[in-house]
Amino acid sequence: MKRALIFLTVTALAVSLCFVRIFEISYEASTLSLPDSGAISVDYSIDCPTNAARCAIVIDADSRSVLYSKNADERRGMASTTKIMTALVAIESCDLQKSFTVPKEACGIEGSSVYLKEGESLTVKELLYCLLLESGNDAATALAIAVGGSVDGFVEMMNERVLELSLENTHFANPHGLSDDNHYTTARELAIITAEAMQYDVFREIVATKTARVPYDGIPEGRHLVNHNKLLFSSSDVIGVKTGYTSRDGKCLVSAAEKNGLTLIAVTLQDAFPSSTHRTLLDCAFDNFTRVCIDKGGLSAEIAIAGRNGFLTLKSVGNHYVCLPKGADYELELVTPEYLSPPIEKATPLCYAVCRSGGKDVYIIYLESTDEIYTERKSIIDLLFANR
Repeated sequence: MKRALIFLTVTALAVSLCFVRIFEISYEASTLSLPDSGAISVDYSIDCPTNAARCAIVIDADSRSVLYSKNADERRGMASTTKIMTALVAIESCDLQKSFTVPKEACGIEGSSVYLKEGESLTVKELLYCLLLESGNDAATALAIAVGGSVDGFVEMMNERVLELSLENTHFANPHGLSDDNHYTTARELAIITAEAMQYDVFREIVATKTARVPYDGIPEGRHLVNHNKLLFSSSDVIGVKTGYTSRDGKCLVSAAEKNGLTLIAVTLQDAFPSSTHRTLLDCAFDNFTRVCIDKGGLSAEIAIAGRNGFLTLKSVGNHYVCLPKGADYELELVTPEYLSPPIEKATPLCYAVCRSGGKDVYIIYLESTDEIYTERKSIIDLLFANR
């Protein structure tokens, strides 16, 4: 009797296991690859009033689209606008509240100065104010040593950042901008460096500051710093960023301005009247371009699920804006796969929409899954008798 009971129990267990869903059904993955989302850089290069700058450019800070250009790819020295990259590397590499004792090597540097004293202590952020407002070459040297361990080590970091940004016509020989045959950039690439730096709130805060006070040789607020950028004091829409001058490179200026949600960056290299030129270029760009909301999270698509009868709904998320010529039309085209393959996690980008204007692709919007789809499982019995 016991043997019969054991046999029946084992048999029942074996039969029940046949119906347990232990086999996952996999499907060939969708072949749709997603391009990078967001704004796409395009070249509009509209006509603007003639200016005296040797090289000039105006870009949209978000998309890096070129709104105006003149000799924008010509290699030139950039004087103290170098310090935009110096600040960018410092911000990305160091605790801004770190206190730094000024070494002898950072004192008495040629050119503009905040008169750092050997042995005095400032934070990295305070040195950034000295760098970007008063354009202190000694502050640039101090930052280089504080962040890179040495000037040469920091310059290497600057050039590594150049490679990361895929800039082909920029090379740094120092952190301050004193003229050197191996120290050069272009208007286009300096604008890209600035757009990168403007993504950091602390950078935007500093370059928009008109005056500030930092310690001087142990005296709190002993240094009074005044921003050299005249446009900050004369134009309410200007929010930075940096002046520069050497006798060899001439007057250089990088400025940024905001109006109606549009942020523009202008660069001029070797210009006798940079402030006037920038005001003209910025006004021209604002007159001809605007920020357009192309989607308020309203795009959707339904895609078949492989091996199922149902569909999965995909939707765009958030608001999406793009810089376009005023009055320009645009269209949105959905690019979707034929089907989707489980498993699918919720909020996963699975297809996209292309915004086109004037024959140019200007923006990519991702559409995300609105639900979670688990992998379908089949029992042994389902698999054995599925085709019978």
